[in-house]
Amino acid sequence: MESVELSEFVADFAPAVRRVAETGERVRVTDGGEPARVLLAAGELAELEHFAQPDRHVHRRPRPTDERWRPHGPTEQGPYTRFVHSDGVRMTFLRDRAVVAELRSVAELEWVEATADGGRATAMPPEQAAAFEEFLARQPPFPDGIAWIAGDWREQRPFRVLEFLKGVAAEDVALAYGADPGDIADGLLLRDLGDGTEELMDVLAFGETGGWTWLGHHHDDYAGVLDPPPAERITLVATAAKAIYSFHYLRGGEHQNPFPVEDVLVPRPEMYELIWYTPGEMPFVPDAPLGFLNRHLRRAEEVTHWTDPFELFFAGLERAFGLALPRQHVTEGRVRCARLVSRG
Repeated sequence: MESVELSEFVADFAPAVRRVAETGERVRVTDGGEPARVLLAAGELAELEHFAQPDRHVHRRPRPTDERWRPHGPTEQGPYTRFVHSDGVRMTFLRDRAVVAELRSVAELEWVEATADGGRATAMPPEQAAAFEEFLARQPPFPDGIAWIAGDWREQRPFRVLEFLKGVAAEDVALAYGADPGDIADGLLLRDLGDGTEELMDVLAFGETGGWTWLGHHHDDYAGVLDPPPAERITLVATAAKAIYSFHYLRGGEHQNPFPVEDVLVPRPEMYELIWYTPGEMPFVPDAPLGFLNRHLRRAEEVTHWTDPFELFFAGLERAFGLALPRQHVTEGRVRCARLVSRG
């Protein structure tokens, strides 16, 4: 791979861009002799980005910055025009208004290539992918599901916070949250505590259903107590007094934002408020990390008997993740619990 020093490339980019455009070969760009960036054909990068789809992302895309090369408008050299992105690192090169080459940091390009490899491994022809998505959308939820609790949850009954965690045992989570080890060892049940509202405010109910650990409690300040984080984590928080009802989904410890976040300078919210959801309308931008939920919500609207938006949203989560709560056991208080004696 041909190499060029960054300062030389910035001053005279036309030869390197011409080589990439005509041969398709990459050019390594060094900074002080160390590999820093890569110039590659626009078509090659487009293919990589196609397979590195946002809803497959587990780790955040590296976005280095470089104050030395902040944009000052387009620069022309021969038939090529350079546009510098706001981070001062990425650059796009055009010829006759067509993009011919892109400059990316080594770290970002390695991330795109690794993510694209995973995407290619699961890629299907369009017809097969559409049929598979339809098959998934038609699968029934686990018994009981969670839509049945949506109305009570909205009023913070019996829990203000519902959490679902993948890859961690229920007792381990309860201990990490500060639950009384004695209550866990004794197998304390929710009904053993009676109906005292004040006492139940500092109680953690927990169990395992459908491959998920579920938690029910009244506190929403436990973020980060699990190390390492669970493979997946879904949190639903009801704040009735402020009419705030939020949905958070983390994968590998990273928030899956409801809206696209790349190339946006202002951070997007890490949560989605259920009051934003209107049945019959697409709640998430298709290329957002949560865009895959659209088809499950639409299917819940089509085939379930639920009509309230909160119940429908919960029904969509059932179908997307296989979430469930043991309805009879929860309503009768026959679920395990423990008093919170310390904050994890």
